[in-house]
Amino acid sequence: MLLDILICFTLLYSLQILLYTVAAWRSRYGFNRSYRPSVSIIIAARNEEENIARCLDSMARLTYPPELLEIIVVDDRSQDGTRSIVNRYDTICPRISVVTTMPEEGNLRGKTNAVTHGIEASTGEIIMFTDADCTVPQGWVEETVKYFVHDKVGVVAGFTSLNARNWFGAMQAIDWFALFSVAAAMIRMHFPVTAVGNNLSVRRAAYNAVGGYRAIPFSVTEDYALFHAITTQTHFSARLPLDPTIVVQSQPCETLRDLYRQKKRWFTGGRDMEFRHLLIFSLSYVTNLLILLGILLTGSGVAWGALGIKSVVDLLMLIPSVRTFRRWPLLLYFPIFEIYYFFYVLYFPPLVFMRGTVVWKERSFRDASTK
Repeated sequence: MLLDILICFTLLYSLQILLYTVAAWRSRYGFNRSYRPSVSIIIAARNEEENIARCLDSMARLTYPPELLEIIVVDDRSQDGTRSIVNRYDTICPRISVVTTMPEEGNLRGKTNAVTHGIEASTGEIIMFTDADCTVPQGWVEETVKYFVHDKVGVVAGFTSLNARNWFGAMQAIDWFALFSVAAAMIRMHFPVTAVGNNLSVRRAAYNAVGGYRAIPFSVTEDYALFHAITTQTHFSARLPLDPTIVVQSQPCETLRDLYRQKKRWFTGGRDMEFRHLLIFSLSYVTNLLILLGILLTGSGVAWGALGIKSVVDLLMLIPSVRTFRRWPLLLYFPIFEIYYFFYVLYFPPLVFMRGTVVWKERSFRDASTK
């Protein structure tokens, strides 16, 4: 009986991933290169003295018309040298300015508070977000805004690639490509679920249509909360193109403890997904659980075969991104990733539904859901 159920779920999972793979390949959209709106880039920074200079160096190299661009760094009450580093860029790049967060109130807590004050200090028609530990390509702005081809496009996101220097970073880089591939596929299939805030752009009209973060219930994953509000409460649509010209570079977690906290925060934010979204993602959890039970309880070749089939389709799902971004060497670390992925998919969902504390940038959030 167990093995029969396992076979059914393995087939369902394989079909789902193959659909994602095809949809990810098709994540290419029409664009308008002549579109030149005013743009505001928001960078929330808290204790980022080791990263912020690289980020701002990439901002200073942006080729978008300077009269149409402003870059706002939000100092989220940093306790290191972040603010002094940002201040030095006032003379290097006058379009870079810095604001300081105000005291938290209502829904405005943690990073959400910082981002909100950055947005409220900005004026651009398009609001772009990235993180202080990221670097962007020179043409990031113009290559992103070209996808706002008509007034109904409210969100444009892009892929993020991690700078992997060892097996631990490579494992995370593969995981990010898998995450972005699924997100891009579901948007392509007209079933938008999420996007990631280190490479995210929204039309100001779309942001205002949902009342901004002041009207969105608090979430430790503020990027997901904004994306979800816009795509479910308004007529605006989303795009997540498979486009190497807008890929952002970021850094992997350096320690297992940091990776654990990141995953816990992401899964905790995902707890507030709509039931239909949770149902789709639960297929991965159930399939992994059945494979584990099949191996432990029966040792059957069927269970091992199911694991092999799952690994093959997981590998196929990565092909669109690693090919587009020319990251083929990452696949050498796929076996390590697959072991990591297998167990964290089983571990985190039960953990976050038991609630608890989420840690982000030395801040703790108790029962940090949007409820």
